[in-house]
Amino acid sequence: MRGLVSRPLRIALIASAVALFVVASFLVARVLGAANAERNAAVELIKAENAGDREGVVDRIRGCRADAACVARIRALVPRLRSRQRARVLRVDGPGNRLALGERAGTTRIVWKAGTRLPTVQCLRLRRRGDVLGGFHIDVVSVSGPIGREASCAGRPAP
Repeated sequence: MRGLVSRPLRIALIASAVALFVVASFLVARVLGAANAERNAAVELIKAENAGDREGVVDRIRGCRADAACVARIRALVPRLRSRQRARVLRVDGPGNRLALGERAGTTRIVWKAGTRLPTVQCLRLRRRGDVLGGFHIDVVSVSGPIGREASCAGRPAP
């Protein structure tokens, strides 16, 4: 049986299998990293809201600074959500929870609370640009005001 495959061919097959495994691992890591980056973008925006950082929230929403209505809406929203207590994210549901290899947009539902107040639920519209090979960039496109604690983001128009 040893004579069926020459030693150089066996080495080449093993090297090819190892290279394929390394490439596949890299691609999976990129996809998982992008999903984590979507979650992080949502969490960072919530932290800025909780801290009362109006300008920070405006800057985290792609295109908001150039849209007077967006800026006004965020400047009115942030003081309502501000707290001296640390924000704790309780749950994140959205496109970042599903794997995707390319660009996509979707709505993320985030539940968070600060101190002893009841949880706040918001919808964020996120867009992922890029691809597995070149990397991904995550944009927050919009954020809603608080919605009902049991409410879904499904079917809601983008704020």
